[in-house]
Amino acid sequence: MAGLQGAGKTTSVGKLGKFLREKHKKKVLVVSADVYRPAAIKQLETLAEQVGVDFFPSDVGQKPVDIVNAALKEAKLKFYDVLLVDTAGRLHVDEAMMDEIKHVHAAINPVETLFVVDAMTGQDAANTAKAFNEALPLTGVVLTKVDGDARGGAALSIRHITGKPIKFLGVGEKTEALEPFHPDRVASRILGMGDVLSLIEDIESKVDRAQAEKLASAEEGRRFRPHRLP
Repeated sequence: MAGLQGAGKTTSVGKLGKFLREKHKKKVLVVSADVYRPAAIKQLETLAEQVGVDFFPSDVGQKPVDIVNAALKEAKLKFYDVLLVDTAGRLHVDEAMMDEIKHVHAAINPVETLFVVDAMTGQDAANTAKAFNEALPLTGVVLTKVDGDARGGAALSIRHITGKPIKFLGVGEKTEALEPFHPDRVASRILGMGDVLSLIEDIESKVDRAQAEKLASAEEGRRFRPHRLP
């Protein structure tokens, strides 16, 4: 997971871990290679505990490449399905940051390289996406903070610039607030039409299915009741 500081990488790692564990029944290990922000390591450890995935310990005194190599070795040794790596961010794109993340990428050769970007940063999001896309073989994008006033317009420019698919949207602060990207739903957000399908899915996850079907049948009966002829 790559991106600028504050984009929501660490939170997205936790959310994605939960998604993979619950939706796809994967055994997940997460690790932080952010040795510049001690709070990031602790934050990921806390998130891992909250979402029920395993955390590989790291320390600010270690080198990022050494951390990810050790984590990958552990993941293989203990037969994990997925290793999620949280990388260090910066306040802006710089050469040192790009060199480091290139080395981390080369060390573990990941199946997926996801660019995490804040939807509310507007044109800056597109510029950052361009820089990361030139430095790394990105496979997709995680667009965060799509809730609130950010309707997802950044998805269009980022998709155009990188040529890479938007794979997930962060739509809230809760650990379950990560959803797979659906172009039609984001189009409705951009147009201000609301997101009816996501709302339906949210209701379905919270209401007993049998009860939901009963309510649906009752509603259908009311809607299609024939009018009495005069």
